[in-house]
Amino acid sequence: MLGLELVVVLGVAVLVGNVVGQRLGIAPPVVLLVTGVLLGFVPAVWEAQLPPDVVLLLFLPVLLYWESLTTSLREIRTNLRGILQLSTVLVILTAWAVAAAGHALGLPWGPAWVLGAAMAPTDATAVGVLARLPWFRCPRRAAPGGPS
Repeated sequence: MLGLELVVVLGVAVLVGNVVGQRLGIAPPVVLLVTGVLLGFVPAVWEAQLPPDVVLLLFLPVLLYWESLTTSLREIRTNLRGILQLSTVLVILTAWAVAAAGHALGLPWGPAWVLGAAMAPTDATAVGVLARLPWFRCPRRAAPGGPS
């Protein structure tokens, strides 16, 4: 499969995954994860290679630009303390979990920690989509004068 064909197939899969996720009330990143796993079973996709430049120059800028347009700076400022605490703790725990899993699968600790550090940063797009779901709301601060 050529690189352009793969980009088109991935683009269609992303669009269909987002529509299906919204219609079923499931977080689109979850639907996209399942779609990616299912696409992994297609033999033509096994042999395809997508250059890293395509991801960095085509997919990533579009996703980050959309999040920059739809993110509320007021809510970020309001919840900054909780965001910083949760993001720090979750990144450290994710790095540890990936490193432990890698070590359990036979990697030495050094490369396992490198893999964990590479996998740990959160995806801004996935977090942004989850934050907009009605059943997964970010906590609001208490009324002024109350505990925060």
